[in-house]
Amino acid sequence: MNSYHLPPWYPIDVAGTIFPSARTRRWNSTFRIAFLLGEDVDPERLRAALADARRRFPSFFAGLRHGLFWYYIQPMGSVDVLEPEADFPCRPMNMFDKTRPALHVYYDRRRLAVEISHFIADGGAGLVFAKALLALYLGKELPGAPHAGELEDSFRKNYSKNASKPAAARAAWRYRPPVQPGYLKLIHAAIPAEDILPLAKARKLTLTDYLLGIYFYAFYLADPCAKKSRKPIQISVPINLRNHYPSETLRNFCLFANVGFDPRAKENCSLGDIFDAVKGQLEAANTKEEMHKLLCANGKMINSLPARLVPNVLKRRVMQAGYFLTGERRQTSSMSNLGRLNLPPGLARHVESVEFVTGHSPMLPLKMTVISDDRFVHLYFPSASPKTDVQREFVRILAGEGARIFVECNIREGKRADVRCPACGVDLKQSICPLCGGAAEDTPPLIEGVAWQDYPAYESNSAAPGGPVRRKGGGERLPLREKIKAFFHF
Repeated sequence: MNSYHLPPWYPIDVAGTIFPSARTRRWNSTFRIAFLLGEDVDPERLRAALADARRRFPSFFAGLRHGLFWYYIQPMGSVDVLEPEADFPCRPMNMFDKTRPALHVYYDRRRLAVEISHFIADGGAGLVFAKALLALYLGKELPGAPHAGELEDSFRKNYSKNASKPAAARAAWRYRPPVQPGYLKLIHAAIPAEDILPLAKARKLTLTDYLLGIYFYAFYLADPCAKKSRKPIQISVPINLRNHYPSETLRNFCLFANVGFDPRAKENCSLGDIFDAVKGQLEAANTKEEMHKLLCANGKMINSLPARLVPNVLKRRVMQAGYFLTGERRQTSSMSNLGRLNLPPGLARHVESVEFVTGHSPMLPLKMTVISDDRFVHLYFPSASPKTDVQREFVRILAGEGARIFVECNIREGKRADVRCPACGVDLKQSICPLCGGAAEDTPPLIEGVAWQDYPAYESNSAAPGGPVRRKGGGERLPLREKIKAFFHF
């Protein structure tokens, strides 16, 4: 393969344009992929692995810069991204830091965690990078080399002007728990694959549809306002467009499909009623024809001459308002299923558990993410609120279906112990249940061999009122000619 040189700067991709525009002082879009290893992480080995990862995946080591009309991305040679974990997951990053890429790597005892700002890549691309970093840390060699296809903006490549318009989405019922600034409560539920996959199959549903149905029912049972709402409960599901278009991009290439349920369709709905309502919606939305409509609708907005000529300082305000007033108003929550980890045996034997988390957003205080390994389906519920009513109902519904469930929380209460919560029907490793707040019983757990994430005791939180840390001075500079071209590109 011919050698490939990353350009000194390049435009942000179509999907990525919204993330810097929608940011607030206390929030910007990040996601995390983490591995729980069989032994403590060696920081020096990890630092060396990062240097090798920078050579193979240079586009992940980048920062955002201000242009007159658009933001643009500048690759960075720095690999100063490693630090001990001491704060809540998915706290906001300074995307415009000139001394440090918008990619952070954390370690805490046996955990190796990668957090990526969403303007760089989506979850599918992030998983490719995280697995590669893990392989390098474990002393494996990576095949291949950087190439132009990895940097492709596949949205622009597949955009066409004459595509049909997508159907307009309705405004959704909003879940409004009390939230705390700079706070993320993370509930993790691990279910043996041998338990949950037969349950989905018995309902003649895919695993994603099965989990969606339970998530809808959890909102329906947890909040009385949901039952009375004239607006539907709507869950947004990201769709990997690489399944519809030939693309090797390691940038963003996904869109969202909304799945909805009208709580007024039937009084006192059962779980079966919701499964019937949900079944087939995602399959109908996840076709190349429907995704192409959405792709072209997004591209039309970005490619229009008025949008291109409006200065970025004004455009950002309009896009931010549009994101919160039209985009997230159509969602009650989101559910992202990253699929199965599929590590080769030489890596899998070192990994005891896996984590995939997206941060909450200002209008979506509770989200759900899913990732699977060889033994377990892992569900994560990141929330800006201490309240756990929806998470509790979700787990109780799933336990009522017959699944064994292990639950833990990044904010621990009580003493460490192998116990069970009789009210929620789950295994725990702490004496106070993080779902219901009740005392657990000293009863042997039903699941053997589940790995405990054992989150750190948080010392501080840089996501609190001041927002992400801002560093001044230093950094890498573009040559003047490239700086002018990047600043005025439109």
